[in-house]
Order: sequence, then structure tokens, then C-alpha cells
Amino acid sequence: MSNSINLENIRNQIQEENALFITNDLQEFLRIPSYSLNSNGIEQAKKFIINYISEFCEEINIFEHKINPTIFTEVKGNRPEKLLIFMMYDTQPVSKEKDWISPPFAAEISKLNPPLKKLGDCIISRGAYNSKTSLMAFLNVVKILKRENILPISLILVFDGEEEIGSPTFREFLNQNKENLKQCIDCYYPSAKQNLDKTPVIKMGYKGIISLSIKAYSENEEPHSAFSNIIANPARDLNIFLNKLYDETGFKIKALAEPYKYSNSEKVIFENLIKKINMDDVINKAGISQIIDTDIKSAFLKYLFQPTFNISSLKSGYLETGYKNMVANSALANIDIRWANNISPEQIFNEIKGKLRNFIKKSASKFDLKYNMGYSGSRVPLDSIISKAFLKTCKDMNLEPEIWPLSPAAAPLSIIKTKLKKDFIVGGLGIGGFAHAPNEFIQVSSILNSRIFNLNFLNNYSRLLK
Repeated sequence: MSNSINLENIRNQIQEENALFITNDLQEFLRIPSYSLNSNGIEQAKKFIINYISEFCEEINIFEHKINPTIFTEVKGNRPEKLLIFMMYDTQPVSKEKDWISPPFAAEISKLNPPLKKLGDCIISRGAYNSKTSLMAFLNVVKILKRENILPISLILVFDGEEEIGSPTFREFLNQNKENLKQCIDCYYPSAKQNLDKTPVIKMGYKGIISLSIKAYSENEEPHSAFSNIIANPARDLNIFLNKLYDETGFKIKALAEPYKYSNSEKVIFENLIKKINMDDVINKAGISQIIDTDIKSAFLKYLFQPTFNISSLKSGYLETGYKNMVANSALANIDIRWANNISPEQIFNEIKGKLRNFIKKSASKFDLKYNMGYSGSRVPLDSIISKAFLKTCKDMNLEPEIWPLSPAAAPLSIIKTKLKKDFIVGGLGIGGFAHAPNEFIQVSSILNSRIFNLNFLNNYSRLLK
């Protein structure tokens, strides 16, 4: 009985302090330009987090990597069992700044353009949705619970500073701390995962991903294009090779050419989901204005389960104003591939490497192939403790969650599944969108529920362990 009274007191505190939390904690954190390759911004964000959690953590560990450090600490609760909390403090860089309603690191409160103007006041900021708001909302609740001495379960907090560049050293961090992290029962990644109609979303798995860079080059300068038939042409050769991986008929990579085989549970979850999914909300939140498949079921099926072949950048030749007839001496393609199949990134990389090895034998251009990052996909069962705690918390807050069989995205937490054999959930309340795009936002009125959700979730998870 006393526990429920305490929880009600905490809910009241959360509500009373919400405006101060937004102004003093959240907006201050959002104003730090901690995009992954901005070392000054990363350092500021690191210091901000350390200062914030030092109020309730006894020992804070910093694991330095080649790029950005991982912050790691333990928070003792009223139960010795531990829940691993994964968070990220880096963000995407800013592009197309002229398209932003307000400066991307000003964290100003404004209204979005239609059709999202109906959301009312939103904080416009890089990282507002993905995922600094969720990080601060969770830490704030932990701070309050520790202050009142009623944190229901012990926590291990991990703050990744390289998530937006694929967490290249996260695997190394797990290896160094494997025995400590294995003590955790499950893993939770606090995120703002509500649809525009306030429906919370829970996704029962993530796709695998691999990121590659392929460079073609020659020893020539950049001569007149009249010579293009008798010298190496890296731009042309790179495009020819890319068509050996993927063309208008689909994947040429054997591991990804086979159709995905759905499990029975995935079929059931998908059929239930497609009856109520609002694809317009999905694309509006992502800042998409056009899709190529007008059949909603077909589009959503592809979105969830089909592998993707994406060229994020393709660079070569004369890129200044006007044109110049010359033969480029180098060409670069950055590629990412995502898949639902039960295969490893190493399997895909080895097949691409084999194809390139054969292609080079007949090509005048030279090639470099670079493996940037990758991790396998993962699944979490609906009857796991972490899933049950999430679903119960939604129910307690009178919300019916939307259950997805799989996320079209990839997450480094998949390494936790493979390395530590722990289930993980990514989710929580909060309405936001435009991750990786101009005018990334979080709806101001949804922030309170995000904090209350964290309180209820920790309490429900602790109770379910009994």
C-alpha cells in the first residue's frame, strides 16, 4: 500500500516540476551540438551527463574510444536485480539548415508547418526526437526516485557517444565489461515511440545492417573526356559494379535474394497491425512527401520485411557550377543494406568482397572496399518480462499499444542480444519526428507522459520479476 502512495507522490512531483525540467534540463541539453563528429559538442554533452547523474551515482566510468567515449555507471535500487539501460548522447549532423524553422541547436519552442501544425507547441532541435528528450526524461525520473529512496530496481546506465555512426566500438565496450553487464536481466532503451494519435508503438525486433564504402580510382589526372575509351573510368566502373550487387530486378547478393520467410507469430502480428496502421502518420513523422507504392499493405510489408539497398552518397567528377568534360579519377559510393533475414553482416560483406575480387580482374580501375559497421538483426518474444512490463505500463496509462513484428530500422542493441543473450525493448511515450531531417521535433505536451511512463515502467518491471 505504501508503495502505491509513494508512486502517486512521485507522479505529482513529476507534474509539478515538468516546466522546470523542460527549461532547465531538457532544453539546456538539446542546445549542446553533440553530433557524432563534433568533438567539442561531444565533450560538452559528456560533461553535462556526468554532472547530472553524479547526484545519484556513486562511481561514473568513462571508456575512451577512437572517436567518442562511452559513459557507464550503476545506480543501486531497492532490489539487487539489475536492468540495463542503453542511451545515446550523440546526434546526427545538421544539413539544410536553411530549411529549419529555428536554429537546429537553439531548442526553441515553435509550431510546425501543416499537416503537423495540429501538434501545437514543439521543441525544434536536432536530437529532440532521436533521442535526447527520452534520455533526459528517464534520468530525471531516476533522480527523483533516488532522492525519495524508492528506485524499485538497480540499474546499469550505458551512454553511447557513437550510435549515429553505427556504434563501431560498442562491441569492444561489451567485451570489456561482459561479466558486469551479464548480471543484468534485460535491456531497455527509452525512446519517444508514440504515433501522432498518441498510440504507443512496441517493435518486437530490429533488422540487421551493414554500412560499406566502395571507392574506384585510377592513377591518371583528370584528362579530357575524349580519352574515356582508352583509360580507366572509375565513375563508370563503380556504377557497373553497383549493378552487380543490386539492379532493377532486385538483389544480386545470394544471401539477400531469397524471399523472407515469416514466422507464424509475425504473420499474426502483421495481420492485426495492418488493420489499424495509419501509413500517412508513418510517412508524415518521417518527413516523407511521396512513396512509390500506393497499396498500403504492399508498401508496409516491403517497409518491414524486404531488404533495402541504399546509396547514401555517390561522389565523383566535377561538382562545381556549370560542367566540364573530363574523366574523373575517382568515385565513391557509401552504401547501407538492411535485412530481416537471419544472416550476419560478415556473410554479406564476404559475398560482396568476392564479387569485387572477380570484377577487378576485368576492370581498368582500382578498387578499395571498406567495412564501416554492421550488426545482425534481433527478436524479442512477446511473453518476455521486458515486453510484459511495457505492455502493462501502456495499459495502466489507458493506452492500447500498436505491436509491430519488426522495426524497419536497425539498432546496436542487437549486439546485446547476440553477445549477452539479453532481451531488449526500445520504446516509451513521447510524440516526435523528423529524425535525421530538418525540423526534428518533440511535442511539448507529450513530455510529461514520457516521464510518467518511465516511473510506471520501472515499477511494473520490478513487480513482474517477483
